[in-house]
Amino acid sequence: MKNNKPAPRRFALTLTYIVVFLGAIVVGGYLMTHQHQAHIPGLYLLLGALLLACITMFLFMRGGRHGYSNKNGEE
Repeated sequence: MKNNKPAPRRFALTLTYIVVFLGAIVVGGYLMTHQHQAHIPGLYLLLGALLLACITMFLFMRGGRHGYSNKNGEE
């Protein structure tokens, strides 16, 4: 006997959560930079250089791989 319940609306809820999360990140980022502007170096050069250094160091520490290899060399 089949149950005639409607399928859950997971996709719509997930999309809503993603949009709300990204909106909160954008608003929070704006408020953080606006309120802490005195602590951030002029023209964001130092902040950008620090971020670029972190990303570059992360890539070199991982060896540029996207995944881990097993003994056979397969990803």
